[in-house]
Amino acid sequence: MSTGRAESATQPLVELATVTEAFDRLEATVASEKDRWVTAQHAAAEARRRQHPGRTTWAPTDQEEPVPAPAEVVDGEGELWTRTGNGTWYMLSFNPATCEDERDADYLTWRELVDEYGPLTGHQRTV
Repeated sequence: MSTGRAESATQPLVELATVTEAFDRLEATVASEKDRWVTAQHAAAEARRRQHPGRTTWAPTDQEEPVPAPAEVVDGEGELWTRTGNGTWYMLSFNPATCEDERDADYLTWRELVDEYGPLTGHQRTV
């Protein structure tokens, strides 16, 4: 439930709903912070699916990595993650000088990524 992310110069798909936005809207309706975060993740996933029906969005309940796996996904806060050659995921914009959450530097499995940073939305680079 960390939002201590490195500031990135370009936020991919900034028009996507974020978990933080949904979390803030749920303040009066969900008592526990953990329950509020999970509810916010699912609300953001549904909003993203409505906003971008042509892109795939995975909610935290989507624990199995898709086959074929996407090369890049955008997490619940709009940060871009890339899939490495060994099948783990890494946040491209991680900057240890500005980031308070060491977990952002880890190479995560799909399950860890979708659970902790979901929803995840497929990212299509524009050229």
